[in-house]
Amino acid sequence: MTSWPSAGASGVSELYKLLGVQPGLTAVIGSGGKTSLLRQLARELPGSVIVATSTHIYPPEELPLHTAPLTARIHGKICAGTPTETGKLTAPSQSWAELLTLADYVLVEADGSKGLPLKAHRAFEPAIPAEARQVIAVLGLSGLNRPIAEAAHCPALYARLCGAAAEDLATADRAAAVLRAEGGFDVLVLNQAEGREALGEALAARIGAPVILASLREGRWRLL
Repeated sequence: MTSWPSAGASGVSELYKLLGVQPGLTAVIGSGGKTSLLRQLARELPGSVIVATSTHIYPPEELPLHTAPLTARIHGKICAGTPTETGKLTAPSQSWAELLTLADYVLVEADGSKGLPLKAHRAFEPAIPAEARQVIAVLGLSGLNRPIAEAAHCPALYARLCGAAAEDLATADRAAAVLRAEGGFDVLVLNQAEGREALGEALAARIGAPVILASLREGRWRLL
């Protein structure tokens, strides 16, 4: 691929349709674009939407923030959570099951990556709610062909999962090996793809799941 199509070139302009997001709870895991994906989905989805986290997030500035328990079904799109001293939010005080009765969609960031494009998950991660009907994984292509120690959260674990050393490069083969070893997702979004299309296509060819190639900040995506 030498140039990007427009978002609607495949006949589907909305990312949520390409991803197959349905009413209910959708968890987003991984690294390199989770927050951007959540914000894009919140903009697109029809009906009412609650954006929240099972770990920690900074609340999206464009969404009304609710830190007290919700007492009625919402109209529109909000962010809900429990504030911390760092300015981030943790999980809402209400259960996910209760929140699902108050909105059409609940979008949950279920992972942390310290802003790095690649990630390996420790035994207690990701924190996916049991109510999730879909799990979307995100990977930042800017991490490929960089040293694992520089590009990955939990680099020693990442290296072990792909049979490499932390000083080795995070190649497409190695990134695919980590994704296959961990599994646990329904669809993969390869973000930060502008200028890295060939890397994304090489990685996608090694993954046995639907893959979306995306540049979320530029509003471009396509199904591979």
